[in-house]
Amino acid sequence: MNKIDALKVVKLSLGSSLAIFMAWLLNLEYSMVAGVIVLLTVKDTKKETIKGTLGKIYGFLLCTIISYLCFNTFGYHLTSFSIFIFIIISLCFFFKIQDVIAMCVVIGSHYFLQGEISTRWVLNEAGIFIIGAGIGVIINMYIPTNINKIYEGQKKLEKEVSTVLIDIADIIVNPQKKDTYTNDFDILNSLIDSSISEAYDNINNNLLSDTRFFLDHMEIIKSQRDILKNLYNHVSQLSCIPTQAHILSAFIHKIGHTPFEAKTGDLLLEELNRLIIGMKKEELPINRMEFENRAILFLCLTELKQFLTNRKDAQLLRDSNFYK
Repeated sequence: MNKIDALKVVKLSLGSSLAIFMAWLLNLEYSMVAGVIVLLTVKDTKKETIKGTLGKIYGFLLCTIISYLCFNTFGYHLTSFSIFIFIIISLCFFFKIQDVIAMCVVIGSHYFLQGEISTRWVLNEAGIFIIGAGIGVIINMYIPTNINKIYEGQKKLEKEVSTVLIDIADIIVNPQKKDTYTNDFDILNSLIDSSISEAYDNINNNLLSDTRFFLDHMEIIKSQRDILKNLYNHVSQLSCIPTQAHILSAFIHKIGHTPFEAKTGDLLLEELNRLIIGMKKEELPINRMEFENRAILFLCLTELKQFLTNRKDAQLLRDSNFYK
């Protein structure tokens, strides 16, 4: 059990017990249901909890109205209760608040068992609901931040992006290294998925601050991933290793071993432009094979230019937001 799960166990246990105790102190009937409502209220994130609580308010009002209409029309017997269940479930699905069905049925059963829907019993159920939902929201306002985990995830992503880039550099001069690329690319995809999940959790647990820049940063990383895939597809088509291939491989190695910083991004872009200009000045290919392979290398340089631009943008975004 990790720390987050352990904290949730403690919060649910104490919160449910507190709700039951408070309902008991107020002499509310069915006080134990207040503890159950706490369990139904608490979600994995703050925004989910608040959204779910709003749905429960609608559900409470809905089930009270339907109970009153149904039981006073058809009477207090099992047939009318079955009709109530059918109507309340249908309405919950219609209003897309299916997660409040259990609570509605429980509250409706209280009205049914008492054989009346008087002001006293409506207030009793409202008290149970307010205590349970209120405590559920309060205890879930404290959820440990996962920003540090996101930071660590970004570092791992940067390292894995560099690893995949170096794999591609090696494939240019040694095509037998394709298996290494495949394994590292799969790891990169897995890291991207987990980082996006962490970013969404952070957004949903920050009610007042805007942390959507985490997702903006991930979109740039995903773009880099796509560029790496394009690079791999290009170099896989090489049928020979011209002199320019060794130059390109060395430059990609340099990018892979250079820290992710905005200033170094500018320097690498300048060096890449000089490399492109230098290759344009070289003698023309002497045969079709050399022409095709040099054309592939030029495509790789174009992809690298976009890659370095994206990497610079990602670093600027991270520096201006992550380390404020």
